[in-house]
Amino acid sequence: MKNISLFASDKIRMHPNDTTVDGLGIAAEPFLIFPLDASDEELEKAIRQCLESSKSNVPHRPWRKEETAAYYKHLGVRSHKDLGKGTDVTLENGRYTVTPVDKRGLFGEPVVVEEEELLKTVQECLGLLPVQ
Repeated sequence: MKNISLFASDKIRMHPNDTTVDGLGIAAEPFLIFPLDASDEELEKAIRQCLESSKSNVPHRPWRKEETAAYYKHLGVRSHKDLGKGTDVTLENGRYTVTPVDKRGLFGEPVVVEEEELLKTVQECLGLLPVQ
């Protein structure tokens, strides 16, 4: 399984997540930051890079307070609320599942999409597409 997190507020931020043997997601490098008007090509490339970097079955370890501070520093924010809207993307058995995450960190209803729908679905979840 591959998993990444994306956020949008004043910028687009994303990173892979490593999944522990007990299913816990841990943020991992690279931490990527883009302007809100980044091209579709840039975002698609970054999403692929983060998915490729994601690992599964890593040993469980506690997430320390220092790591939380470093996480926010890597993403250029001071707290979780500064991240803005989010989305979680999982690739498992060739299927993409996109789950919106609100500004409070609460997960919404996941949707399974095809690869050609992935970017648009992520952009919709992050509020990056114009309202129609």
